Amino acid sequence: MLSKKYLGLYLFLFSFLFLLPLDAFSVTFSRLEKIPDSIISLSSGYALVVDKQYQKIYAFKRNAVFSKVFEAPCSTGKNHGSKQVEGDLKTPNGVYFATRMVRNPVPPETYGALAFTLDYPALPDKRAGRNGTNIWIHGTAKPLSPFQSSGCVVLRNSDLQRLDNIIFFNKTPVIIQESINWISQNSVPYAKYELERIMALWNRYYLDMNMKSLDALYLPGAEIKGKKREEFFRRFKSLRTLNDHFSLQPRDVSILRQENTAVILFDLVLAVNNDNSFQGSYNKLTLERVNNRWYIVDESAIATPIATATKTATASTNAAVVLPRGTNVPKIQTTIDNNLKTAANAKNSVNAAANSKNDSDIKTNSNGDITALVNKWAASWKSGDMKRFRNCYAASFKARGMNLNAWVDHKNNVRKNSKNINVRIDNLRVTVDSTTATASFTQIYSSSILKSKSSKKLELKKINGEWKITREII
Repeated sequence: MLSKKYLGLYLFLFSFLFLLPLDAFSVTFSRLEKIPDSIISLSSGYALVVDKQYQKIYAFKRNAVFSKVFEAPCSTGKNHGSKQVEGDLKTPNGVYFATRMVRNPVPPETYGALAFTLDYPALPDKRAGRNGTNIWIHGTAKPLSPFQSSGCVVLRNSDLQRLDNIIFFNKTPVIIQESINWISQNSVPYAKYELERIMALWNRYYLDMNMKSLDALYLPGAEIKGKKREEFFRRFKSLRTLNDHFSLQPRDVSILRQENTAVILFDLVLAVNNDNSFQGSYNKLTLERVNNRWYIVDESAIATPIATATKTATASTNAAVVLPRGTNVPKIQTTIDNNLKTAANAKNSVNAAANSKNDSDIKTNSNGDITALVNKWAASWKSGDMKRFRNCYAASFKARGMNLNAWVDHKNNVRKNSKNINVRIDNLRVTVDSTTATASFTQIYSSSILKSKSSKKLELKKINGEWKITREII
């Protein structure tokens, strides 16, 4: 039986714990939640991680600690392993970013109500000779089954809709892995110190105008060259005085890795303007691990998100960050966060603002939709998905004296007599005029019976809100 002395102590501790705010408990428990070791650090926003072995997709966000804010089943490529070539039915492994959103892609039973295009092949894929196109995160109207896609990451439509408020174009990393290695949040992820050291050295040499030391951080042959090197020297000159008066450390640093590739995202101050304001951008370092050492293989400003008719980011992630002189540079992070929040909030009002879009917005949107249509047209012909191929055309289509039915029959006969069909689109140029458009490009075609390189033009018309091919001209 407890003595009065210890009974009083227990009652005091119980009362103390009972009076703690619920947030204190939630933080304590969330610390116990494990995270993928591919998320080295995450300063803002979200990170998506796909586990191909267990067919799951997760989203994580960090406030005081990491928390898992989304989990859903998914389906990846029919064949196991990382994608190497077009048509191998594999899902790539790596760190990618969504570049565009497409509503109601066709056919809906295959692609569902929504799709996010990924930037595969990314630079590490291209350097390794991996190819292929049209790797998406998309929905499906069919029952979701494991390993059912041709290479995309497929979710149920209801789950995919939840990602609309999580994904920010060219900002939210999508890490695709064969299998997630889960670690405690108190653990130090693999390569954390080395990648953070490279980031610190890169910034130091950058500010010190030490190009020789900066080059040493890059994989031999991947050093900054040509016009890009000249631009670096121009930046150096503008930052020389600024660096004497302000702390120009990278802000909003996030580090992600997948096996021997890594990506570091960060804010970078570039210059002081004539109106006494600062200018900055959101940057990305891409790294590869060679012979147990990490090297930078590319540095670039994050690309402006591609606008579409259904989803538009109103604030570019590489837009200038302007602050009055005298404002501390650390506040740049707050300003960028506010810009990102403004852009995220703007997503929710896109439909309401659609009627007020000007002509240039509409043309930008149409360019993206037409590009997607041309890619779908080429991919469906290559894969032999003739239902999807036919869906690219208008019912009024005519070419070489054939209507649509005769044209599709002709194409089916071509496929019966050909093997190993491959189509590549280069130098795509789109011209838009309200409800009509043309798409001109160089087509590189090969099969078991023909190899050719020719100029092609597709004439298109917008029908019931969708672009369709009305004529092909070679």
